[in-house]
Amino acid sequence: MAKKATSSTSSVDQMAKAMLVLARTIDYVLETRAVDVATDKPLSNSKVQVLRLLAQRAGQTSSQVARYLGVSKPAVSQIIDAMVRSKLVARKTSKNDRREVNLSLTDRGKNINKLVRQQQRQYIRTAMRDVNGAMTSRWINTLGDIAIALGKADQAFQDHCMQCGGHEDGTCVLVSDDAKCHFLAYEPRTATGTGTGTEKKKVAKKRPRKK
Repeated sequence: MAKKATSSTSSVDQMAKAMLVLARTIDYVLETRAVDVATDKPLSNSKVQVLRLLAQRAGQTSSQVARYLGVSKPAVSQIIDAMVRSKLVARKTSKNDRREVNLSLTDRGKNINKLVRQQQRQYIRTAMRDVNGAMTSRWINTLGDIAIALGKADQAFQDHCMQCGGHEDGTCVLVSDDAKCHFLAYEPRTATGTGTGTEKKKVAKKRPRKK
């Protein structure tokens, strides 16, 4: 098998710059600006992520939300308490376990999430105004390919799939138990971070999911 050519330092640096600029632009336009325009009061990024999660899958517990956000339980309790006071989130005792409290969006929470999504769509429509259908498909495929390639380069997928929260089309593990996510197709690094560097295929839907 022919050895693949190594990218030059210059091209790697240019790619890194382009990716970081894109990431910052997406974060500012689709998260910060979309939220500012769509809501009457500022919302932290964490609260926006909670809205998105509960809109996709209601009935999450505080522990699940903490794992999703990558924060401690005390920290997520403060976030949820504030969202309950703002009438964005409602708590309900689980029917199966009285000690467990499930979270869901209130009508106000659903409406704000809807407004944010509409503003995000508007920004994207404006950005793609002069782009034809074929180019749109190329953009989508290219962005997907970049995400997969960069994820493979790190091989640390165990938490990433819980962090993205960006898929609402049935491809995210947060939506369906048998969802197929490319991040779950590879073994995560060991606890010491000394992975073998070898990608190990596995079936995503058979991976045990922590509740």
